[in-house]
Amino acid sequence: MKKMKYSLVASGLLLLTGCASVISGTSQEVQVKVVDADNTIVKHATCMVTNGSSDYEFDVNPASIMVNKNAPLVIKCRAKGYKQKGASFGKNFDTTTLANVLFWPGFLIDGMSGSMHKYPSHIIVEMQKS
Repeated sequence: MKKMKYSLVASGLLLLTGCASVISGTSQEVQVKVVDADNTIVKHATCMVTNGSSDYEFDVNPASIMVNKNAPLVIKCRAKGYKQKGASFGKNFDTTTLANVLFWPGFLIDGMSGSMHKYPSHIIVEMQKS
């Protein structure tokens, strides 16, 4: 019976390591909207979102994409008659990772998986007429 209790406690502690990986996950949904200087949606815009090892291309505006949280986002959009004003978005610290203070291996897991970071939930890319 004692062994079973220790096994249950040990299993519970192992589940808590990598807390942000478990709770927040290693990917995130991001809403991207491409607008002009008047904040009007730019029709027929095509965008490429890159974050290290992954590329996401879309031609729907606004778009909802699921991205891995492993590197800063770089967004490049194009549309006929427009040029993009710069857009690159870093990642923020996900405070869920702080739960790993008591379970130090969790920081390693969250760091390697990218789950200790998060992106802005909404990104607006501004285009200007060329």
